Amino acid sequence: MGDATLLAREDERFRAMIAGDLATLDRLIADDLRFVHSNGAVEGKAEFLRKLRSGERRYRRYEALAREVRQEGTLGLVFGEAEAEIERPGGSVRARMIYTAVYRGGAEPRLLAWHSVKSPAPAEGP
Repeated sequence: MGDATLLAREDERFRAMIAGDLATLDRLIADDLRFVHSNGAVEGKAEFLRKLRSGERRYRRYEALAREVRQEGTLGLVFGEAEAEIERPGGSVRARMIYTAVYRGGAEPRLLAWHSVKSPAPAEGP
């Protein structure tokens, strides 16, 4: 899995999150996903997809600002910074975050783990 393939896969996943394309997300995410949000909440694949399906969470924007890729055996790691706009029942959230994404290799890399923290740089905008 080359760097360009991994970044294209990540971009496809971000687009699917914004579109609420659950079929694509199901294909791009490993069944044993561990997703740690910037607020500390931890979800597996089923819960992550359930919240999107129910409308409990809607991604309005997810944009990578900077990324670095490393390969470790059959794993691809992306160290990045992103901005997101997310709608939840409690209101909208706009955040800048630092993240690590771990992809399990092969011809079709799948997201195995995601861990993000809020960035010290504030998100711009209103």
